[in-house]
Amino acid sequence: MSKPIRFGIIGFGWRAEAYLRIAKQLPHAFKISGVAVRNPSKYVEAAKRWGVTLYESFYEMARHCDFLLVAVSKTSVPAVLEELVTIQVPLLVETPPAFDEESLRTMSSFAEKNGQIQIAEQYPLLPHQLARMSLIQSGKLGQVQHVQASVAHGYHGISLIRNWLSLTDISCEIVGRRFELPILEVPYRGRQVQDRIENEVQEIAMLSFHNGKSAVLDFTRSQYFSPLRQNRVLIRGSHGEIRDNEVTISLGTDAYDTYSIHRIQSGMEGSLGPLSLRELRAGQECLYRNPFSSAPFSDEELAMVEILTRMSAFVRENISFYPLTEALKDVRLSLAIEKAISTQESVSI
Repeated sequence: MSKPIRFGIIGFGWRAEAYLRIAKQLPHAFKISGVAVRNPSKYVEAAKRWGVTLYESFYEMARHCDFLLVAVSKTSVPAVLEELVTIQVPLLVETPPAFDEESLRTMSSFAEKNGQIQIAEQYPLLPHQLARMSLIQSGKLGQVQHVQASVAHGYHGISLIRNWLSLTDISCEIVGRRFELPILEVPYRGRQVQDRIENEVQEIAMLSFHNGKSAVLDFTRSQYFSPLRQNRVLIRGSHGEIRDNEVTISLGTDAYDTYSIHRIQSGMEGSLGPLSLRELRAGQECLYRNPFSSAPFSDEELAMVEILTRMSAFVRENISFYPLTEALKDVRLSLAIEKAISTQESVSI
């Protein structure tokens, strides 16, 4: 059995604490070497609570790590990477790697100089997305030419679209619109709400790629928090399609089948196991099996575990999974969508 991968975290926000929770439940796989922050005195109590060592110096912490996880605010990422450029340690950087044209140019220069940077994009690694990707890769849908994603905003949604369509060339034409809609007050991050109407912003973009493939990105941030707004997925191929968790495929001449992707969950109805996902199945076929079902992880946490697992493979075997160069393509498309929506004009890449 291999030793746990050792990593240090730069930053001590809510995302960093999410990784601390994961590592605490999987000590055989991951070991936190420490947390580096600008002002350690502010985080003494948090460090005691988590049982981690605080560092003020990235360099000192890096001596004890197989890789570093950068989990700071998006505006701080370029400056932090500038400091880390001389450290010969692989880097896992939280999203987004860039947020405007200036930071995109800065991060593009980092990508040219450093091939050891991977990006922690979790959406394609969520269990249901891995299950859908398994169906795409099986060939049962035939040629996938059109997708619609109403799952996540901006670069997150784009990462799903590119994954489903297997796109490396992002040359395309984009049109977009923004709408304001009424909705009952949304419980953002658990805030108390009343029975009042507020406005939400819905953004819709259509992308026509030069290779003939196309996509629609449709999202409102209320989907992250309000039960009144559900996610939607459409993956359309020549021989079938996926609509959310419903699958329709061709079985041959004038023969078709429709079935559902369903969850096999433990810890329910008298089960003494942890409340966790075991499998995602379509009939007798297993599309996704949770390798960490002994721990009570949410789907989001399972995606984060998958990121850490893939980062471990990158460190040990140099198997890249989401390099900075690819992540910046998603950012570039996201910025182009913002421009198309704000100008109400077609934008070409």
